[in-house]
Amino acid sequence: MRSILTTIAGSTLDASRTILRYRKIIWATTRVELAKRYSGSALGLAWVFLHPALLLSIYIFVYVVIFKVRFPGYAQSYYVLYIFSGLIPYLGFWDAISGGSLCIKQNIHLVKNVMLPIELIPVRAVAVGMVTQLVSTGILILLVGFKGSLTFNLLWLPLVFLLQIMFLVGLVWILAALAVVLPDISYFINLFLLLLMYISPIGFTPDMIPSNLKLMIYLNPIYYMLEMYRDSILKGELPAVDTLIIYLIICIGFFALGAAFFKRFKSMLVDYE
Repeated sequence: MRSILTTIAGSTLDASRTILRYRKIIWATTRVELAKRYSGSALGLAWVFLHPALLLSIYIFVYVVIFKVRFPGYAQSYYVLYIFSGLIPYLGFWDAISGGSLCIKQNIHLVKNVMLPIELIPVRAVAVGMVTQLVSTGILILLVGFKGSLTFNLLWLPLVFLLQIMFLVGLVWILAALAVVLPDISYFINLFLLLLMYISPIGFTPDMIPSNLKLMIYLNPIYYMLEMYRDSILKGELPAVDTLIIYLIICIGFFALGAAFFKRFKSMLVDYE
């Protein structure tokens, strides 16, 4: 047991040092990948704003117009912001996972590249996926500020954002490595992401869930991620201690496990080159 923990700790430190050492290259290649993503579209980088705006419109139409969901004691504008504050981090999660799961398989020729180590390809994929979330978060802060609801608890946001990146990088390290051996896993990932969007509390609160199904919410890591964002931006509250502790365990745990898993798997990549 001690040797396993030592291996995980060592892999985590090695991965952290590698990310810090190559941070400028990661930033430069992320900008290139972002430009390539929108280079063939007529609207270009405008999709960074349009994608979350259109998805928010769909959510509002389904929950507000069709299902007529309301929060007792709150204005409809608060409910729109509630949806938006949950949708934004989930979109970042979706983009990072869907784009990162195949990033190693698509860049297998970089296995022996010394300029950008192969373990940084998933980090770049996560960075590209988080751009839309970063821009949308800025818009959300402006909207909440316009309502006069911002508090000093917004200072928690950089930590929440950093922890989410750690969570996603660790998860993508695992999924990207598995996708090299099992290419069909990408199809299951896309279906699971769609399912996860509907069972995560984006357009509803945990209180709306029947008591016999609430375990589904509390076992969902997305729930804790959304709560952290909503506490710091929308609610203006300090994060609940239990939510913060669970979120820390999830994010740091996935980062450590992902680093150890990918370090072990990296030596096998030559066979698939």
